[in-house]
Amino acid sequence: MSEQLIANGRYRLVFSRSQNNALGSVALGIPLGLVPESGDNFTWEVTFNGTDSYTLRNLRTGVFLGDEVTDPVPLMTLRGSPTPWPWRIERAEAPETFNLSPKNTNGSMRLVLSLIPAVPPQVASLPATEFPDQSWRLEKV
Repeated sequence: MSEQLIANGRYRLVFSRSQNNALGSVALGIPLGLVPESGDNFTWEVTFNGTDSYTLRNLRTGVFLGDEVTDPVPLMTLRGSPTPWPWRIERAEAPETFNLSPKNTNGSMRLVLSLIPAVPPQVASLPATEFPDQSWRLEKV
């Protein structure tokens, strides 16, 4: 059984290198992105599974953090999932920040900003070794 680093509850996921850009969901199939907003689009229900992973579900849309693609391959954008996607949450180097990795990748992939230029910036699941400094703050709502 792993240590539960984050208590179950509602959080905003804020990219660690920004002041207030939170991860939001508009609808299933639309890329998840960062915008300086607040409200239910940017509130995620974080739930520990009791052993080694978490699920993150958008409060307004019901979309889970993840994608409909389930293979542990790099994904240039995450469009949300209708079913729970298990994530590992581990402490990052900077205080009060965390790395999020899809559980089925054993830490080889990480939730990072997508390389696709877009407004608002989108998120991806890409190799952790290539993006070591992209972490998240989970701010209790």
